[in-house]
Amino acid sequence: MKKNVVWWPAIVHKENAHKYGDYNYFEYTRKSWEYWCERNDVLFVPFTEPVEDDLFRFRPNWQKIIFVFDELDRLGIEYDQIFLADSSCMIKWDAPNIFELTDRKFVGWNDKDNMRWIYDSIQGYKSFFDGFELDQYSYISSGVIIFNETHREVIEGFKKLYLDNIDKFIDLQDNIVKKGTEQTPFNYWLQINKVELNLDLPTAFKLTHMHRKELFSHNWQDGDDKTPFFIKYGYNWVFNGIPKDDRSNLIKQTWDLVGNNYNMDTAKHDKILDEMLHKDTAKYTTSRKLKSDILKEFGNDKYKDKTIVEIGASQGHSTRMLSHIFKRVIAVEWDDWNLEQARNNNSDRDNVEFVKMDLYYDRWEDHLPDDVDVVFIDAGHEYHQVKMDIENSLKRFNNPILVFDDYGLPPGEVKKAIDEKIEDGVLKFHKFIGEKSEDLISQSGTKFFDMEGCICNFG
Repeated sequence: MKKNVVWWPAIVHKENAHKYGDYNYFEYTRKSWEYWCERNDVLFVPFTEPVEDDLFRFRPNWQKIIFVFDELDRLGIEYDQIFLADSSCMIKWDAPNIFELTDRKFVGWNDKDNMRWIYDSIQGYKSFFDGFELDQYSYISSGVIIFNETHREVIEGFKKLYLDNIDKFIDLQDNIVKKGTEQTPFNYWLQINKVELNLDLPTAFKLTHMHRKELFSHNWQDGDDKTPFFIKYGYNWVFNGIPKDDRSNLIKQTWDLVGNNYNMDTAKHDKILDEMLHKDTAKYTTSRKLKSDILKEFGNDKYKDKTIVEIGASQGHSTRMLSHIFKRVIAVEWDDWNLEQARNNNSDRDNVEFVKMDLYYDRWEDHLPDDVDVVFIDAGHEYHQVKMDIENSLKRFNNPILVFDDYGLPPGEVKKAIDEKIEDGVLKFHKFIGEKSEDLISQSGTKFFDMEGCICNFG
């Protein structure tokens, strides 16, 4: 199966270390891409060993483009779209999946950070390309581009162009133009071959020369929030244009600030959670953290063959999360419109069964099997309703684990029903889950007075 690929060039050019600074930052930028790729089901392919060892004649900037298809073939990778992102790029942990935005065209971003440098470079290479009039306003950076298998021919042609003119290109870049390596020749080649470019993707995916744009600053009006602008508003942070000796330290400082978000152990969970809505944007579901806590608690081999009943499926967002954990999910809902939405939101999940049932009038034994291991209770929120849900669960099922949502929902009837059963010894409290009261405000504006949820009868 073909997969989207992040092609990450990170060849250490020791002889040019004085120009590029040290390479310690590779550690941090690489971790960011590995996490993002895992979360978005993308294949991370680092390019760390050169195809040609002569890094004077075959500089890494050239090799990253002209040998990309050769290397993917050598590795046996069946690629779809390819995102070439230089090693100085760090991707934000929750950046959207950019491959879904490309329209399957050759994607680039206008390079406008140093228009004089670009103009001089274009003029310097113009004679080599027989006076071709290059459109400077379609000039792109070669360090952040996306292409696919349909562009193989044009890139292979660029490789041949270089191999046929190596000495001439070296002389141009080192002695005559002195403005970059492959970027301007590549722009000429794309425009000469009339490659259709998609230049419309958000700037957030290529934040360059961030120091010039004061993106390392923060909004002093936000009080204690000193989060830099580039972290708040950007997706792909390109640490270029800054003194090379400062780059590694700056990237390390960034990692120290946000590195806790790149936890590979939770990357698969984050990918699941990205599939559904959460309480901050949808009233009738749980918070992202509560779903995450359930994934952590039950997302292991012990529960992969178990059955869960969801009491109160609503529109099926939590149902979808549960379907990634348990072998069988029985989702109970009484409202026809909610049931329709829930089915739509889980149409691609083959282990979910929906049951239309009024929990407080219908007999549970007429609608639900008895071989259930876990019950997720999130239905009526009045005291007598929660009490009935607990009693019916314990009566119908064999010593199930009970997971509760909305424990701290005002005016407190859910909490009262649960606490009474714990005090009476009917339930054994295990742990709280979800958001703390001070952190939890639903999309409707409801403020909780205690923890969002809890688990009882665990273990």
